[in-house]
Amino acid sequence: LGCQSPIKETKIHEERSLMGTFFNIDVCQSMDDDINITHKAFKQVWSRLEEIGWRMNVYDKKSDVTKVNTSLQNVVTVEQDTYDLLNRSKIYNQRTEGAFDITVWPLIKLWREGQRVNKLPAQNDITHVRSQIGLDKIQLIPESFVKKNTDIVQIDLGGIAKGYAVDEAAAIFRKFGIENFYIDAGGDVYAGGNNCHGKPWRIGIKDPRDPQKLYMIVEVSNASVATSGDYAQFLEIQGERWSHIIDPSTGYPQKDVVSVSVIAPTAEEADVWATALTVLQHPSGTDLFDAMSASYASLILQKKGEEQVEEFSSRSLENYRASQ
Repeated sequence: LGCQSPIKETKIHEERSLMGTFFNIDVCQSMDDDINITHKAFKQVWSRLEEIGWRMNVYDKKSDVTKVNTSLQNVVTVEQDTYDLLNRSKIYNQRTEGAFDITVWPLIKLWREGQRVNKLPAQNDITHVRSQIGLDKIQLIPESFVKKNTDIVQIDLGGIAKGYAVDEAAAIFRKFGIENFYIDAGGDVYAGGNNCHGKPWRIGIKDPRDPQKLYMIVEVSNASVATSGDYAQFLEIQGERWSHIIDPSTGYPQKDVVSVSVIAPTAEEADVWATALTVLQHPSGTDLFDAMSASYASLILQKKGEEQVEEFSSRSLENYRASQ
């Protein structure tokens, strides 16, 4: 939809399938802007997203992630941005009290196998795998070397790479002087500047019990919104639904949180915290966000009985809540 406004901006839209989801990007173009610059920016954005998409993909045999996962206990080299992301993942692990952990991939595989054979993983297997994972078992050696301390430990950047990719795209647009844009990567959203009407971007948070409806609308500018919910991805074993997000402290998928939405200054942070708060739940997760600056906000929806959902929001969420 091209949207006309008092400031005469039109929406330029492009869409591609990348990183297991759809990237939808809107740029607000004024009559004075050079359309060729916008096209150049889009070209660079898609190129960068494709590169991140394969290089940080746990399923791609040529990726940095696979290189680490198949290295046994040998030292391997990864690209600098992968190395930096691994380093930041260690920091996030500490900030989230261990809830965000990129080494849970062996546990994810264990639970997916349980889904395949329709049988819960054995407690002995969960205990054994848990003892072999953890970010203390991934050694980062300057400048871009990685060494695993156990054979079993493996990494999955699924909870951070998409957010990082969105931030990279935002940086490219800004490099070209484009300030008003909107990037939606399957639930990881970054809103740059204002929309084509010159107002903050409005982002709908889906109702987890009826994804056709909106639970809430937030208004943001130069900020990211990420949502993680069990309605989009889940495991089903013996008729019971389990979250796709594993609690590293137990080795089990969390069961109480239905949906988490996070507002943060960067998509990477929003991506990480949406995963972490799903594990931390309320009140631990909400308390952490209440201690942060007003540029961070959280909404946790937890089960209350079989059908009801209870809402827990950080104090700063009221700064962003819009009228529907």
